[in-house]
Amino acid sequence: MSKGKKIALIVSMALLLVVAAVLNVTLLAGNKNGNEQVTPTGFFATGRSDRQSTRNYEIAELNSILQMEGDEYADARKNALQQKQNIIDAMETELLLETLLRAQGFDDVLVTVNASSDNVSVIVDKDELTREDTVRIYNIIATEAKVAPEYVKILSV
Repeated sequence: MSKGKKIALIVSMALLLVVAAVLNVTLLAGNKNGNEQVTPTGFFATGRSDRQSTRNYEIAELNSILQMEGDEYADARKNALQQKQNIIDAMETELLLETLLRAQGFDDVLVTVNASSDNVSVIVDKDELTREDTVRIYNIIATEAKVAPEYVKILSV
């Protein structure tokens, strides 16, 4: 296998990790059953910790690609730098959205922005969301993240 293909494989694996992390958080929110009690505070803290761990791993992998020397790795370094910037942008957007949603009166919120697409997942610490709550959340996301409603998933726990 050529070096270019190996680099492309590594970059693809890093993107798969992002998707897996988003799915993990989303599926955990939907898998509550009667026997399992998840405290909202614990859920949100665990979600943030998992998200940060995944991002740290992804950034470390991208940094290792950025440190490769040689002209044959120029495209890989360029792609890795762009992916790293996308991850950083997603992290900043998540922090901003979580802060703004808490300012709107939601007790706790976990926002996940997919670094490689326009998908945004919002998990809110509230038993039931009203139509007004959903509209407020959509408005903040549309204004700050410039994401259309069809790319936003809102869940409550």
